[in-house]
Amino acid sequence: MVRMKPHDRTWRRAWHVAAVLSCCASTAPALAQGENAPTESWAAALRAELTAPRRLYTPQRPAWVQLTLRNVSEEVIEIPLTAAPDAEGPITLPPEIVFGTPHEPALSVAYQEEKPTAVPPPAAEAPASQRGLLRLGPHGSLGVEIDLREYFPALRYSGNYRVEWRPLGGRVGSATATFRVEARKDAVLVTDKGKLTFTLFYDAAPRHVENFLELVRDGAYDGKTVHRIIPGFLIQGGCPKGDGTGLRPDGKLLPAEFHNAPFQVGTLAMARKPSDPNSASCQFFIMLARVPELDGQYTVIGQASDEESLRTLNQIAAEPTDARGRPRAPLIIRSINLVDAEQSGTTRLDVKPTRSPAKPASPPAQQTKPNEP
Repeated sequence: MVRMKPHDRTWRRAWHVAAVLSCCASTAPALAQGENAPTESWAAALRAELTAPRRLYTPQRPAWVQLTLRNVSEEVIEIPLTAAPDAEGPITLPPEIVFGTPHEPALSVAYQEEKPTAVPPPAAEAPASQRGLLRLGPHGSLGVEIDLREYFPALRYSGNYRVEWRPLGGRVGSATATFRVEARKDAVLVTDKGKLTFTLFYDAAPRHVENFLELVRDGAYDGKTVHRIIPGFLIQGGCPKGDGTGLRPDGKLLPAEFHNAPFQVGTLAMARKPSDPNSASCQFFIMLARVPELDGQYTVIGQASDEESLRTLNQIAAEPTDARGRPRAPLIIRSINLVDAEQSGTTRLDVKPTRSPAKPASPPAQQTKPNEP
């Protein structure tokens, strides 16, 4: 699959191409829409696939969708085109397969509960001088990744979107993808000891941030506890069972998205099982010190740096605990609220921890047994 720049039709990034694929000029009949349309058996060999790499996009940023045409048969499939592909360019899905024609568009977008709106095919750069042919080898696939916002400007509005792709006049079926568009949010965690405000790292850890936002909107953290406090190291919470053994109700786990954000005072990261980097679910931890040993080992999803948040962290860190770091009195997470992030970003302070343990007692983890550290 390749990623396409919308205006000049140049290609930015190879994605995947499988089996034997070729484009060539031909006197083959025009694709589409009338007597030369593919037969039922021909169309049955092809599958249309549409995916959105992210479930959440922000306004004024690209909204990528991936479109793939796949040959599931043992035969070479020849698809007639109304225009010959660029012989010097890369082999890719032609625009007429991606977008259809003005009379029979292939892409449509539905906003919220409204009716779908067709995405107009882009104007051809030059009149077609000859027809073409796209050959797709046995079990071959060919795809493209486009920024849908370039072709459907209404994506700037916040809300839920549903995209449908019906290539080749719908004769090979259809595929759909859904995602949400909204302004970036900060997360405000409210406890009896004060508030913590986090800037979320949408770009560095998109799947984990989406997971966190989903849980917040579902109220999954309301009334849960901070079940672990280790002064000079971290606090941990968000466990449905309150003992460090719980997961999301649906059991969903996330693949790691480690990046280069340092683990420092106020860092928000997702807990996981020590033996499995791809096991983050709903539990999170917040750093009380700079601990380089954790860099690149857990997925960081946010950072708190304002003075109120740092005061709250100090208040929580001072709570009495037992020998295992369990607070002696329940420390309740009253709520986590989402507020629009400031466009200029959150002011960050140059905070240096007063002390950092030479050896952390144990890493933050979703435990498999209540008596594990």
